[in-house]
Amino acid sequence: MKAKHTAPGASMPFILDDPFADERLSASGIATPLVSIILTNYNYGRYVEACLDSVERQSYRNFECLIVDDVSTDDSPARIKAFIARAKEPEKFTLIERTENGGQMEGFRTGLAHCKGTFVVLLDADDVLLPDFLETHLTAHLGVKTVAFTSTNQYQIDGQGVLTGGDHLDHQGKGQFRFAPDHTFHRGYWIWATASSMMFRKTVLDLIFPDPDVTFRICADYFVAHFAQLLGNSLLIPTIHGCYRRHGENNFGSNPIIGALNSVGSMDKHPPHDDFRKAMIAHVLRHFDRFHVILGPRVFALLMFRLNRLGELLRLYDAHPDKFRSPKRVLVRRYLAYRVQKYFIENRPWPQKLKLIKTPQPATSPHASPAKVRPE
Repeated sequence: MKAKHTAPGASMPFILDDPFADERLSASGIATPLVSIILTNYNYGRYVEACLDSVERQSYRNFECLIVDDVSTDDSPARIKAFIARAKEPEKFTLIERTENGGQMEGFRTGLAHCKGTFVVLLDADDVLLPDFLETHLTAHLGVKTVAFTSTNQYQIDGQGVLTGGDHLDHQGKGQFRFAPDHTFHRGYWIWATASSMMFRKTVLDLIFPDPDVTFRICADYFVAHFAQLLGNSLLIPTIHGCYRRHGENNFGSNPIIGALNSVGSMDKHPPHDDFRKAMIAHVLRHFDRFHVILGPRVFALLMFRLNRLGELLRLYDAHPDKFRSPKRVLVRRYLAYRVQKYFIENRPWPQKLKLIKTPQPATSPHASPAKVRPE
């Protein structure tokens, strides 16, 4: 069986091989992956039930939903408890109430400490998933490209749930499956939709999540997505499988839609890019043994090239010579060769920096119809 998905602006849908319909897997006793949805909430009582309803409607049923409430002062906890009481499968939903307000990253951290899934969705309580969200992401992870995370496109809706935009302007899929290869993090960029559009490998999140003394109250997805990209790359799925709600009170993405290239949110609210970059460098050094075992000396050095400018790299080498296998002069030559190569690539427009993924031939029908068989 194959799943059909239509990209915005595409005349016909893509047909993707559906690993869940491969009868050889079930015959061999291979289990389907559990997906952990970490739904973070703070004073979104007026939206959280719609979000929970969208989780309950997922066509892929092997999931758990951990609802992390960050000490809300509205009626959010009561609404969440009422939803769980009436849910068709209440065992899939767990409310975790924090005792101290910590912001977005601490909500993610709390959820990760409790989740059991192979894949993880970081869902904001004011957003909405379409019924084939989990199905589409898993099909891409398991049938298109092995990456650290995937990002689908999103509709834009307002506080009343009215459709106001046909896609997320930041998302650089532009009608094609696009693989985001290695890229330096010296300057800021964003090529995905929001955190609610993504599905991560839990092994990646376990590796990159910072220690409790490092946190970002807002824009924590900037840290998580970029760090995951640096280690395992990402895949842009061109089709729409969720809705991003712009209600004017979002922590960051509260700007109205004007069109063209207007920013999702005010950059005055966004933590400085270098705060994220330096936090990543410090995390890698603090947990060097874990990163070195997984990456090896060569890829570890490349990761440092992507995160550090030359002067910073030299100071890092002097402070931590045991972290690098090559002599300093060799490391500098490798760094300069890497930067020259990346210079020509990174000065292209974003769609040209990304690699197109070849997908099977399009279907003859112009209408999308998700695969029907979804095992528990």
